[in-house]
Amino acid sequence: MTRVSGAAVAPPPAPGETSGVIAEEIHRLRLQASHYLAGLAGSFAFGLISFPIFTRVFPVAQYGLIDLAQKTLLLLWGGAKLGLQNAALRFYDGPRFESDATARRAYFSTLLLGVLVSSGAAALLFVTFARFLPRSVMDGALAALVSVLAVLLLLRSAGSMLWTFLRVEERTKTYNALLVASKAATLGAVCLWLPVLGRHARSFFAGAIAVESLLVAGLGVWLLRRGLLAPSAFDRTLLGASILYGAPLVVYEFSFNVLGSTDRFLIRHFLGGEALGLYSVAYGLAQHANEFLITPLSLALTPIYMRIWNTEGRESTIEFLTVSFDWFLMGAAAILTLAVAGARDLVLVLASAKYAGAGALIPPLLAGLLVYTAHLFLAAGLLIHKRTVTMAGILLASAVVNVSLNWLLLPRLGLAGGACAALLSFSLCTVWLAGASRRLLPLRWPGRACGRYAMAAAAAWLAAWLIETRHPAWNLAGKSTAALGVYLAALYALDARVRRAAEWLIERRA
Repeated sequence: MTRVSGAAVAPPPAPGETSGVIAEEIHRLRLQASHYLAGLAGSFAFGLISFPIFTRVFPVAQYGLIDLAQKTLLLLWGGAKLGLQNAALRFYDGPRFESDATARRAYFSTLLLGVLVSSGAAALLFVTFARFLPRSVMDGALAALVSVLAVLLLLRSAGSMLWTFLRVEERTKTYNALLVASKAATLGAVCLWLPVLGRHARSFFAGAIAVESLLVAGLGVWLLRRGLLAPSAFDRTLLGASILYGAPLVVYEFSFNVLGSTDRFLIRHFLGGEALGLYSVAYGLAQHANEFLITPLSLALTPIYMRIWNTEGRESTIEFLTVSFDWFLMGAAAILTLAVAGARDLVLVLASAKYAGAGALIPPLLAGLLVYTAHLFLAAGLLIHKRTVTMAGILLASAVVNVSLNWLLLPRLGLAGGACAALLSFSLCTVWLAGASRRLLPLRWPGRACGRYAMAAAAAWLAAWLIETRHPAWNLAGKSTAALGVYLAALYALDARVRRAAEWLIERRA
């Protein structure tokens, strides 16, 4: 907020036009998203340090094994939580909890104990049944990590609930400080284990277990000291309602994990461990780029539009989501343009020449991820109206399409087939979710704005294409700077709303 003659002046809501309460909520979203983005930037900084270390230290096949094991863990993790972390967002009632200590204690105690029991049971089942899986699914290298993955399953399930508690209480600074600290600690812990366990996936997961154990213990003690955890406060009614709400989202989350993970198993099956390592690098870089948008938005957006729905009603929620979606499209176009311009050089700089073939896979993978990220806005109506069964069905069908496309395209197109399958299945899923949600909460599509973003992106790509040097690092820096500069300049020239926002920023700094 700026001050003019002693009065507070809110920033303009462009892109999009709105006012009043929604303008304040848009400002709140920007503020909280900026906190999450700052944490993400810190996390990404450590990623820029760890990524080149891990890609160079671990052999290509071991790097692929690490990614495959993490995707296996992700598939288990979705079911182990029973959707309780989603229920924690839906059933948090800040005003009531401020005046009712008993209800507050029941909320925290029930949900944390519930997820501990469910994830503990899931870990035991995984260890028990993993030995009976065929070697085509659980081969020797992956089977050796079963007990490690079981421990991480319990830790990450408990951790997901503890992170959610920080979100619902809007402790964005604490959340992001811990996020950055955990990334830094994991990097250090893995490096400490490397001389002991060697250049094997075990070193990576030993470091992860050490750090995540400390994190869960620390946050648990913090809740205990606040008097928010007590077995006697366990509420069966609340747990039942939470499971009823979250259970369909288990299918939804599992289906999403299948949508984004099963390609690793199929790539290893059809193309081998070396190809999996290349694909893992490409997907990882694309995912990191997408996280600059999806992480701050997903963490800040849902609690805000849920509150607007409960306090201001339907039209205000539509207005908020429409304006926020416009901002997202502007940012998504910029990120995709930068990826197209610099993907090849980015791989050479961060991962080394042995992963050179991964560069061509990044643009289609990132495009698919960005399209799917749009569902945070386009499918909000389904979450608000608790149509989680519908969401789960759409994700499950999309996952089946993804597996089918990979099975069809990988033997014929190689790794490019996997990237195409991801783009097509993510796009289908998002369009399907948007269509189902539109009947409940119709957002206004910013068609003209999309045209301007596309023109700005095309001009930015052309400017980057004209730059070529011999060294990948200089090439990456030059292309990225040119692309971003031209994109912003083109938007300034094409979009009056962007000019107004720029003028506000200049006035604020004056």
